[in-house]
This record gives sequence, structure tokens and C-alpha cells, in this order.
Amino acid sequence: MTRHPHSPAPLYKDSEAGAYSKPRIFLHWLSAVVILWATFSGFGVTFMDRQAPLRQWVESLNPQLTSLFIPFFAWRLWLAIKAPARPVNAGLQARLARLAHVTIYATVTGVLVTGVLMMNHPVEMLDLFELPQLVHSRSALAQLHQEHHVMCALLGALVALHLLAVVQHQVMGRPVLGRMLNRQVSNPQVRS
Repeated sequence: MTRHPHSPAPLYKDSEAGAYSKPRIFLHWLSAVVILWATFSGFGVTFMDRQAPLRQWVESLNPQLTSLFIPFFAWRLWLAIKAPARPVNAGLQARLARLAHVTIYATVTGVLVTGVLMMNHPVEMLDLFELPQLVHSRSALAQLHQEHHVMCALLGALVALHLLAVVQHQVMGRPVLGRMLNRQVSNPQVRS
């Protein structure tokens, strides 16, 4: 694999990745807020009566919020894809981390796509424009709804594992959280 002539050579060890760029950090925390909100509020309202005002508000807000999040997530995905690759000889833990992140990205993509497709009515986007209903078949909508909920549950589990991995790294003296808080790490190479 050839490197772009202007991209720096990977200077970090297998257990290290460079610091992340400011756009990637911003998009990470934006993703965290949107995903955590949508997960907790989406599953939380299922315990409420369908006519409860809070449930109706959340069920109106979440499709708008997550639909508006799609371009930001696409930008985040593009930055992750174009970031310098990790060393080919990365250790098992680094390869597992990469697999976990790819799985999270794929699951978020699935959640967002099924979320848009399963809308059974047009959605007014902040009173600015209308997002049309794209699928009209009741059986297809039911299938998409089911797939969306399965992927949301999977995403919740993946986020929990991600958080546990961060805690584990912190406890073991590897401050991975510092990279997403824009703190300098032992090797300040920036991963665009």
C-alpha cells in the first residue's frame, strides 16, 4: 500500500495511535451525544403510554435529530477512512480495536439508514423542509422497524463495550481518552 506523499509516516507503536484532529474529536463527541440521547430516549419512551406527551415529543424529535446527524456522521466516516492506516504489524489488541470501531461505524450506518427508511409518514425537519416517507409497504416498514430496533440494541451493546475498553485502558495506564480530549499523548502525531 502506498502512502500519500504529504502524509506523515506512522511514528507510533502498535499500542499507540496518534492524537486525533480537531474535526474528528468534534465529530466523535457530537456522535456520542446524539447516539447516547437517541438510545436512552428511544428505548426509555417505550415504557411510557403511547399518548404520553413526553413520548410523542421524543418520537418527533429523534427522527429529526438523527436525520440531521447523517451528514456529520458521513463526514466522520470519511475522515476515519482517509486517516493514516495503522501499522501492518499491529498487535491483536489493536486489530480487535479496529474491528470494534469498524463494527460501530457499520452499525451506526445501519441504524441511520433503517431509521430514515422506517418512517411511516413525512417528517417536518425543524419547520424548514419535509423529509418524505420513502417506503410505503406495510410489511417492508414492519421489517425495517424490527431491523432498526435490533441494530439499536446492538449499537447500545457496542457503545457499552467501547466505554468499558476506555475505562480498562485508563486503569492500565494507557490514557486513550486523552486523544479524544485533544490532550497530547506520548507521540503527538495527528490522525486526520
